[in-house]
Amino acid sequence: MKRIVSALLALVIAAACIIPAAAATSLQTANVSSFVRIIDGLFENIERFFRKTFETRKNYSDYTELCSIPETENGYVPQGYCLSEDGKSHIISYYHADKASVLVFINSETGAEEKIVSLKTASGKDFTGHAGGIAQENGWFYICHGSKIYRIAMADIEAVTNGGEVALGASVETDVKCSYINSDGKYLYAGEFYTFDFNGAYDTDSSHHISVSISERSYSRCNAYKLSDFEAAFDGGELVPEFVLTTPNRVQGFARLADGSFVLSTSFGRDNDSFMLVYEDVTKDEAGAELDFDGKKVPVYYLNNSRKTAALREPPMLEGIDANGNEVIGIFESGAEKYSDSAFIVNSVCNFKVK
Repeated sequence: MKRIVSALLALVIAAACIIPAAAATSLQTANVSSFVRIIDGLFENIERFFRKTFETRKNYSDYTELCSIPETENGYVPQGYCLSEDGKSHIISYYHADKASVLVFINSETGAEEKIVSLKTASGKDFTGHAGGIAQENGWFYICHGSKIYRIAMADIEAVTNGGEVALGASVETDVKCSYINSDGKYLYAGEFYTFDFNGAYDTDSSHHISVSISERSYSRCNAYKLSDFEAAFDGGELVPEFVLTTPNRVQGFARLADGSFVLSTSFGRDNDSFMLVYEDVTKDEAGAELDFDGKKVPVYYLNNSRKTAALREPPMLEGIDANGNEVIGIFESGAEKYSDSAFIVNSVCNFKVK
């Protein structure tokens, strides 16, 4: 049976490789047609079907469970993750079907929940967004929702007692439908999730669909904003990326390691294995294309198969991640009550050795 599955997957890959597509020299000339996107989407779904049907839930890449993810028993679904700047807290964002989204702070030494904070809009209403991406930097806490990134002063969050509330502050608009954000002390990264769906539920802007090689297309991207520029944007400054990364499908989380490598967590569905994808520092080389932001030429680098150094198979439903030196810490959402029928449940903050 495994040989049959391997042969079918090989046929899928071979067929994908002969889809006509020109290698990109500029985004203006490398857009992907709707027909090619649909064909790629069909191959993606076929591959996912075979993986779901025949995968064995064992032999996952090495990860260490650091502590339990709290509040999942109360209907909350974990989404975003970041390690606090001082390394003393795991911070997790959650959404809930009937309540406001929350932030939970966990002591990174003891694994004990320190406090839970409900999120409010500036008008005082419950914020009910997925809060899929969070980051902390320079006294600010950032949360993404749709194309916007909100910020809250860390001092305001620290002043809130356990069970209290904090309001989202000002926001900036990006040109990506943010599913994740991350900061490495130099850049704020904001990227989008894409997977093919006939209903268009996970579509991205068609201008983000480009050919990155003769056999590979990218349907999503991640913007890297210089932190000083990003902070200035909240005071009315122009928000223009320093560079752009093309990304593969199904990205849920992003981290940049101390050595400059990029790590992406990819997952989709409670029965499909996740992957931790590791890429070399593509920014050291010449950009693959340029993007025009109101007259400013922004380099575009490709996180594609030729620059991938590892694809680590992980349990289903891997979500937000953050770098810890040259290792990665991240979370799964499979422990939530909503996903109690998941194929493999991990309700823990985990450490991943990706190098």
